[in-house]
Amino acid sequence: MRLYYQLLLSTFICTSISIQAQSFEEVSVPGLTNVPTASRSANFIDVNGDGWDDIFISNGPFSGQNNMLFLNDQDNTFTAVSGEAIVLDNDRSDGASFADADNDGDLDAFVVTFGANGQGKKNYFYRNNGDGSFTYEPTIAMGIPLTYSEMANWIDVNNDQNLDLYFTNSVGNLRNLYFENQGDMSFESVTNLAITGEVRASRSIDWVDYDQDGDNDLFVTNEENSRNALYRNDGPNTFTQIFNLVIVDQTRNSAGSSWGDIDNDGDFDLFVANYGSSGQANQLFINNNGSFVEDTSSIIATPLTNSFGSSFGDIDNDGDLDLLVCNSFLAGQNTNFVYINDGAGNFSLDTTSSLANHQGWTFGTAFGDFDNDGWLDVILANTINESETNSLFRNTGSGNNWIKINLEGTDSNTSAVGAEVFLTSTINGQEVTQTRHIAAASGYCSQNSYSVHFGLGNSTIIDEIRIEWPSGLSESYVDVSVNEIYSYLEGATFSVNETNSIQPLIYPNPVKDLLHIVGLESLETSQNLSIQIYTTEGKLVQEEMHSKGIQTPIRVSKLASGTYIYTIVSDDKQMYSGRFIKQ
Repeated sequence: MRLYYQLLLSTFICTSISIQAQSFEEVSVPGLTNVPTASRSANFIDVNGDGWDDIFISNGPFSGQNNMLFLNDQDNTFTAVSGEAIVLDNDRSDGASFADADNDGDLDAFVVTFGANGQGKKNYFYRNNGDGSFTYEPTIAMGIPLTYSEMANWIDVNNDQNLDLYFTNSVGNLRNLYFENQGDMSFESVTNLAITGEVRASRSIDWVDYDQDGDNDLFVTNEENSRNALYRNDGPNTFTQIFNLVIVDQTRNSAGSSWGDIDNDGDFDLFVANYGSSGQANQLFINNNGSFVEDTSSIIATPLTNSFGSSFGDIDNDGDLDLLVCNSFLAGQNTNFVYINDGAGNFSLDTTSSLANHQGWTFGTAFGDFDNDGWLDVILANTINESETNSLFRNTGSGNNWIKINLEGTDSNTSAVGAEVFLTSTINGQEVTQTRHIAAASGYCSQNSYSVHFGLGNSTIIDEIRIEWPSGLSESYVDVSVNEIYSYLEGATFSVNETNSIQPLIYPNPVKDLLHIVGLESLETSQNLSIQIYTTEGKLVQEEMHSKGIQTPIRVSKLASGTYIYTIVSDDKQMYSGRFIKQ
């Protein structure tokens, strides 16, 4: 099916349901679901910028094993990548995090490894070449230390538009590591911050604005029956460790954590995944304006189990966040937990769906919508006996409405990591405001799709979408249609309705002279197209007529350095819009 792009007519403002049963079907993907591996990280990420989520899985047995990357064919099938560095490491890979580290419009990757026999191992940074292929950079600063690392997570710590990197260690030299992005495709180790003083056996990392003061704080889970750690962000490169909250005053073996607004009150609640030799209870903490109460009566906190990966997502599209918890390495514990939210933060255990009845041990998990139908699908990175096939579950739900939002920063980092999205609509006669945050990693080792998903229940119009960008800019759109995919560019005065399965690709980006646009011939448009280039303030600075069957590059050498928006117009209708950087 060919799809098209159009300019939305939703009003722009700039300032400084009924419950459906959840249902899944397991999908077979050759090379992913039929090859036994010892998998750790599960990532839904669009590596080639075509608008469809691809799949990355890290593998890490004792002897070393290659990772896996599967490109989305846009027809419910995937093609395995082979012969590239990112799938040829043959190492003990653990967590993985993808983000645009060099602000060139594509997602780069950092994969951490776990050492062996008392010797740490190097970590791996892969720079995206712009087409979904990757180049391994062995001399990058954060790849040089030999570590026993668990998880990595990107964030712009010093608010300079460049994503910095933090990753945990759990054996050997326990100090967690932080590397500052210099903005010139290089990184420097920083050791004089409070967040670099964490020396417990750390597992997972969450960057989240727990106190809703406009910046991202750091939460680290620790094992060996120690306390977890919370560092409040008090300004660029200034953190204060917090000791007086219940989320950090108990000792546990904590492996992973997930943050989400489960009661739709505007702040992020916390789930902590724990494990033990005979199992440990997981924990749910309710956020009350930056303070927390542990909900020990929740069904989430009942079983003694070994839990690792976790993720919040609205799997039934009813307007509240459900929870998937992954279990492994405990005899007799062979199913994961799927918890369904009733809208008020109360959960029930799903025992009927194929996802809930999956048999095996799961380490990492991620939510993403690989078929772009508006319903969250699930990857499971499985590892029973270090040799288990992975799983992909397609969500077959129907009946409730939804929306998906893609963000692209300009004054903020291009991946919009650290942004928050607030969506207000009327569900079952009640006004509901849902909240999401953009993160480069989730749960344990893994990463949810960057495409922000909201279930809407029976809501037929969105009253307001408000975006709080990391730069501090606040933007709102009102009267937005449901059951669509939208792209929002920071600082622009329009959004793009993304309903096209075929997207043009541009290269190089950044560009000095000639900008190439590939794929115009696949658009369902008339033969003649207008390519229009705007500043981010909306000023038209260049326009050229093109035939969609002729791949003629656009000369942009006369444009001043900066960020520009290009649009493809056919028969006076905007079909597609994107962004490029002029060097």
